[in-house]
Amino acid sequence: MPKLAVRPPEWIDAAPTIAEASVTIDASPAAVWAHIADHESWPTWFEAVKKVERIGTGEGVGSGRRVSAGPITFDEEFTVWDPNEHFAFAVTKSTLPVFRAMIESVRIEPDGDDRCTVTYRQGLEGHRGMGRLVARLGRQLEGNLETALANLRALAGS
Repeated sequence: MPKLAVRPPEWIDAAPTIAEASVTIDASPAAVWAHIADHESWPTWFEAVKKVERIGTGEGVGSGRRVSAGPITFDEEFTVWDPNEHFAFAVTKSTLPVFRAMIESVRIEPDGDDRCTVTYRQGLEGHRGMGRLVARLGRQLEGNLETALANLRALAGS
């Protein structure tokens, strides 16, 4: 698989293409985190994800996972792991050769006693000549995020 550039989550703000979605969930940040941190269960709420496998034995910053999204595979390395608040990862390898960099960040912000807002952001950069294709993929990915967060809301809260 081709390697991608690893960037910090703050890079998303400067990424050439950004996909983003948010949802408010009637559940505590800890309840939502339990679903997000359970890697293998992602296919139950993130429909574009077909399979998630851990890479290595650890959890947290520096750990990794392999995600299958149909025929495409992504290797990811966690760059932020703040339980109940924020995790982010960089895609380090992908079978889809259009990306130069792909960074994802999920933030959980409390909004009252048993309510929180989840914001999922992706920053994408294509290889030279791939900008239009990556922008189109970004729009598709944003739709995937909206669907996934709606499913997460149904699963974790109301």
